[in-house]
Amino acid sequence: MTHGLGRCSTRAMGKKTTSARDRKRLLITGIAGGLATQLASSIPPEWEVVGIGRRPPQLPIRRDITYRQLDIRKKALENLFRNERFDAVIHLAVANDVRLPMSVRHTVNVIATMRLLACCERQAVPQVILLSSADVYGADPTNPTFLTEDYPLKAIQRYADIGDKVEFDTYCRSWMYQARETTTTLLRPCHIVGPHVQNFLTTYLRFGVVPLPLGYDPMIQVIDERDMVQALLLVLEQKQGGVYNVTGPGEIPLSVAVREAGGIAVPVIYQMAAPLMKLGWAVGLLPFPTPQYDFLMFPCVIDGSRFRETFGFRPRFSLHKALRSIRRRLAPMTDAEEVTPVRRRRRTSQVRPPLTES
Repeated sequence: MTHGLGRCSTRAMGKKTTSARDRKRLLITGIAGGLATQLASSIPPEWEVVGIGRRPPQLPIRRDITYRQLDIRKKALENLFRNERFDAVIHLAVANDVRLPMSVRHTVNVIATMRLLACCERQAVPQVILLSSADVYGADPTNPTFLTEDYPLKAIQRYADIGDKVEFDTYCRSWMYQARETTTTLLRPCHIVGPHVQNFLTTYLRFGVVPLPLGYDPMIQVIDERDMVQALLLVLEQKQGGVYNVTGPGEIPLSVAVREAGGIAVPVIYQMAAPLMKLGWAVGLLPFPTPQYDFLMFPCVIDGSRFRETFGFRPRFSLHKALRSIRRRLAPMTDAEEVTPVRRRRRTSQVRPPLTES
């Protein structure tokens, strides 16, 4: 059964010189996520794109892709690699919602990633791109001004619930040196912001009235989701392995970021507000736990020079434009965007577990 949502871009339809047999094949996991859909739309036409996830893309993809409903935690992932070959894999299927039980996040972010990388190793996939986060360094008052890729991952020391992200990053680094036949790139971007991504900072900045811990105003870094897509495309094109921090155009005080995003900052005494925030998290009134407020009080500023120098990356969108885009409403899909379908293979219907892909 084939149907879906998307369209072939004019550019993609104009280039038909490459035969289907000669086209390189790219697998993108977590295709329902906002970053993944934007990336899929931007992949050059010489690539055949296969997107997998529990849900189909929720946003229009302006090129032809093949979608397969597949949970990377299941055996179907191994069957996919057994039956098909891939020249590159971009792994974006992660569980970022801290409201999910730690066991679920660990299964998705660590166990499923191990299975995916094992499949890549067995097939000797030439290129693998993995998306981690600068959060693994941790926000700490003792952090140096800029954190390089060699700095220890200390997030778990102050915030145990981020352990799945640290374990994901640590395993991916060890796998890089094990799978010598694969060019593996591990990216640690700063906060990715935009209307199509959902994470701790975008949730925080979307509040109309934004609580700001009194006496704290750390420098933060953000990168526009469109610039992050460009960074991933550069890695796919240039095929350079290693671990890289990825940053936007600069740093900005948190209070200024709140104002640029259109919010009203309200100072709160953290020591007095912490018990109320803990209660608010417990009853579901707040979208993130109290320990995550470390990132609103202490610095976690990374050095992105290695990535810029290696790949020639230059962010196109200013901090002002990136932060303003957070509150932009998503345009509904038009009839024109539904004309050319995504090729889709369905599996039998099943109950979907509470999982986020971004």
